[in-house]
Amino acid sequence: MSSLPHVQVLEAAGFIAGPPTIKGIPLWRTAGIRSVRLLIDIFLDLAASREDLTVVEHPFLASTVANREVFGSYDNIYELLDLPEHPSTQFRSDNIVSSVHRIRSADRDDPVVSVGTVVRRTPGKTVPLFRDRSVWPVIELNQRASSQQASEMLDFYALVIEDLLWSIGIPSVTVQTPALSSYGKKTYLTVTALPDKRPTVLATLYILADEIRSALGVREDLIDVGFTGKLLGTAAMLHVDARGLLLPSTIAPVQVGVTLAANGERSRSEQWLAALRRSGIRCEISTENGVNGRARAERAWHRRGVPLVIGLDRSPGSVTICARKPLVRTELLNLPGPRQVWDLLSVADARLRDCAREVFDSAMEDGGHLRSLCRRCADAAGLAVFGHVVASAPAHCEQCSDVPAQRLFVSNEGRFY
Repeated sequence: MSSLPHVQVLEAAGFIAGPPTIKGIPLWRTAGIRSVRLLIDIFLDLAASREDLTVVEHPFLASTVANREVFGSYDNIYELLDLPEHPSTQFRSDNIVSSVHRIRSADRDDPVVSVGTVVRRTPGKTVPLFRDRSVWPVIELNQRASSQQASEMLDFYALVIEDLLWSIGIPSVTVQTPALSSYGKKTYLTVTALPDKRPTVLATLYILADEIRSALGVREDLIDVGFTGKLLGTAAMLHVDARGLLLPSTIAPVQVGVTLAANGERSRSEQWLAALRRSGIRCEISTENGVNGRARAERAWHRRGVPLVIGLDRSPGSVTICARKPLVRTELLNLPGPRQVWDLLSVADARLRDCAREVFDSAMEDGGHLRSLCRRCADAAGLAVFGHVVASAPAHCEQCSDVPAQRLFVSNEGRFY
């Protein structure tokens, strides 16, 4: 098993395959694929609150000529040289060329969301879900916009990404930075903090640079928003305890794991589970067997990232709720109804958000990343300003108390990933 903690918990949860592995190519298993689909659904629902979306999946192979016309000759692609019927073919390394071609062909301004895989050369060390050769999922939204609308659209999608992350228990800030000006004439990066207090980027949002937009054949401004499976890798770092992965209910393939005693009332339990499922709760049941069967079943649910475990019939009619962070068991007099279970899941999600918020706030404070300074004081302090926080509340300068002051993001490491 990998020595990387987030990989260990994802392997144990059945999200990605364990050894033997292929360098730079995580192999997703059923539970991980289900969680990814839930994550994508949340994003689509949030983004569609503004206008209808078109969702596409492009072929695995792409045109090398078409990509070079936009990006030039990159050395991080895999070209295929032995396909006689396709003399200019590469493994897909980006979705934007195909997505924008679709936008132009349809002559529509509504957003196109591509979901798929990209493959790139990645020399050196690969960290699953953080630095891969084969990256899945890659979710990318592209949309044409007038120059008057583009900035407002980018701000909307920045809030969509922040809401998406918060729904899976990850706090974040959106930073506007000039660091990627060659790609975006307006660049937003959505930033969170890892448990070791390093900042990391979870999503990128651009109004594309005019040179790239022109190469794509678009006269209007062009929005580009993207994120990857790194979101789940980060969730696995932040949402974990001694028993393994602990998922927020929003992306947990199984939200409620039920353990039934071998001599329990199966028909009563099935009727109750049917009512939970009708309310939209994802739940499964297992039967305990042998000595310590209840404890083994509970640990198995927890390894899978199940946020709420309910044990039935340890004694006739008994109901035990087990929640985590901290690990607490509570006895109930009766089977909880759907509304009560939803409430318990909401409480569990709030605990995860609170824990992740503590990590984030501590990282920002200890690293001195977020500062409120006027331009004069920022220049005088010689800070390594990476960018400024988007849509931050008006603030007083922490040095001279003058207004206005910007909420700055400081990074002594310069650009980070």
